[in-house]
Amino acid sequence: MASAIPPDLRSQVEQRTGCVIAAEQARGGGGASRQGAEVTLRDAAGVERRCYLAWDARAGDSSRLAFFERETAILAALSGPFRGAGVKVAPLVAAFPSHLALLSEFVPGSDRFAAATDKSALARDFVRQLAGLHRLDARDPAFAALGDATEPPSARIRHNLAAWQRDNLAAGADPVLQIALTWLARNVPEDRGPALVLHGDAGPGNFLFTDDRVAALVDWELSHLGDPMEDLAQIWVRSLIQPFVPMREVFATYAQASGAPVDVARVKFHRLYFQVSFSVPSAVMANAPGSQVGATGTALLFGTMHRRVMVRAVAELAGIALADPTLPAGAPDWTDRYFASALDDLKTDIVPAAAANQRAGAKAKELARLVKFWRMRASHGAAFDADELSDIRALAPDAGPDLAAARTALARMIAANTVDFAAALQVCHNRTVRETAIMAEAMGALATTWYEPIAD
Repeated sequence: MASAIPPDLRSQVEQRTGCVIAAEQARGGGGASRQGAEVTLRDAAGVERRCYLAWDARAGDSSRLAFFERETAILAALSGPFRGAGVKVAPLVAAFPSHLALLSEFVPGSDRFAAATDKSALARDFVRQLAGLHRLDARDPAFAALGDATEPPSARIRHNLAAWQRDNLAAGADPVLQIALTWLARNVPEDRGPALVLHGDAGPGNFLFTDDRVAALVDWELSHLGDPMEDLAQIWVRSLIQPFVPMREVFATYAQASGAPVDVARVKFHRLYFQVSFSVPSAVMANAPGSQVGATGTALLFGTMHRRVMVRAVAELAGIALADPTLPAGAPDWTDRYFASALDDLKTDIVPAAAANQRAGAKAKELARLVKFWRMRASHGAAFDADELSDIRALAPDAGPDLAAARTALARMIAANTVDFAAALQVCHNRTVRETAIMAEAMGALATTWYEPIAD
């Protein structure tokens, strides 16, 4: 069987470790662009060592290097000088910048939280490890790649928000993202302490477990220094997609383990901040000329969900009441039977036939989501676009000749504070309601997912 590992990376691994790769088995690499393999290293004496190798298909993208350096630094620290700190990771063996590749000791376990038999016990173990992570001294040189420990968290937040606003306005200027950015920039919390070491993407799916105990925290590429409430917010956001234990349990465990009460208001700020942190870069990449980034059914599904949640979150945080728009009835036209035929073929023949090929099966399901999207766009898209354009022109009569131009104009008005914030938020809400209606069949429960109510 041909090796999935790039030949030059294989050579680097063998040279660095003084072993040969005696066996390999392809595994998921973690993350959208990562590839991975479980490998068996064999030294000259015949002693074997089980490891895991992950590499990034975006190694040629210089912007990815900083993420790799942060992940390498935190894993090296937690595998070395801070190995006894109580934060479990797959011990780092070696790093290979040419492929943004990490070689670690193999840690068995599942990342499917839903499969845990005692979810509360597992969640408590995970949250205690986050609290342990937050107790580490961020000033230690081992964490230098994660940021400047003397920089207050609020300064870093303001810097990021300003950068994301520039990026958004330069790349399509999405008013939904701008309404969130504007509220966040006006409401950055005061600092309650120094920057601490954070996981950066904490929550279900990003830790391995066995017997309802955490075996290793994984996916550290977003690790940085900041407000510890960020990690709790990330759990909350990730639980929209991958159900976790109630956040009240998370907060109670964290307060007990850390010795400090959870500031729920700050966590709610960071929920929105976290969503913006990945939504803006994703939109920038998707809007680049000729880009195919995000042109998948899954990207449509999650993008629609996150925009809806962001708008509703701004409304909740700002205390603004929103009204749902009336959706015009759309009648299927003559093309509808072709969409129905394609969906039937996918469900009845193509998806079952692809079951033996994981990649083909995933692609077939992606295509089914796209067909469902196209079907609803064919019957409702024109009317929904016209209604949104009318909404924007009610606020900005000179917004532009088409919907894309009008959205850009509205985003720039929000940024310049030349439009009523509540009125602009209502327009954004109307849009996300229509977008959700288009994607509802493909989204399932994600069409209505929301945070559990917890008072500040």
